[in-house]
Amino acid sequence: MSTRLIITGSLGYIGSELQKDAKAQNLSVLPIDKDYRSGEEGLSLNLADHEKTGKAVSDFKPNVFVHAGTHSALAYKDDFVSSFTEDFQALLNIVKALASYPSCRLIYFSSSYVYSGLPKDEKMFEDRPLLPSHNFGVAKSFFEQFILRNHKNSVIFRLSSVFGEGEAKHPNTILNFAKECEEKGELTLWGTGARKIQYVYLPDVVRCVREGFTLPPGIYNLGGDEYSSVKDAAQMIADFYKASVVFKTDKPEGETLPFLGNAKLKKASAKNVFTPFSMAVTEYLNTLRPKA
Repeated sequence: MSTRLIITGSLGYIGSELQKDAKAQNLSVLPIDKDYRSGEEGLSLNLADHEKTGKAVSDFKPNVFVHAGTHSALAYKDDFVSSFTEDFQALLNIVKALASYPSCRLIYFSSSYVYSGLPKDEKMFEDRPLLPSHNFGVAKSFFEQFILRNHKNSVIFRLSSVFGEGEAKHPNTILNFAKECEEKGELTLWGTGARKIQYVYLPDVVRCVREGFTLPPGIYNLGGDEYSSVKDAAQMIADFYKASVVFKTDKPEGETLPFLGNAKLKKASAKNVFTPFSMAVTEYLNTLRPKA
């Protein structure tokens, strides 16, 4: 059976790259985003609209549905109620629309924030009981269970910090570091840079989503193989631009989330799709250089 793919949030950071990949694979794809303007390729749709969401699904008849149209961690930190309400209404409408298509594979992006509140010195696996302390993690853990109870043919990816070429609408550490180096010739870090982040390269995420079309249903951690300190990542980028790193030790550092074990995903896909961090950073930074 040929793939008929719906991608929501198709103007977003991950969604837009998934759309490019789907077209490169010659898949039949319906991109959906609430911000499409008249005349642009894609369906302009607010997923909180029950009738229009149901009609879009019934008209297109997808066998894969990738839901990437959700609010960010920052939005949940600033306004939990509004972010949760809109995201849940959209998810509810998607699940209701897919009730007539139980064999359709639903792929959903959760977050490493579901592990917030757990010990930072322990590796986290998918069967670990959750006790999220961050608003984003609270919401994502609820959405995970809602999906698994109502659409059995689902794959949920718990994403770590994504970076890579694309339209980043929200703060992106690697991109911000690169811009500061290019504009100022130096990179400023709050604290000592001891905070650790598990990055995952956007092309690797796209490859994993493609694997998700046929993976066994369930939850999968989707984070790279390395757990880098902000200091080490910053130094790597500064070296690329021949810039200096300045530490503001009187400023607080951001939150460190536990490391996600990705063995389940590797075993299920029988592949190692993760690009080494240093290689991924260099490849990405080269894309940011002005084209000759």
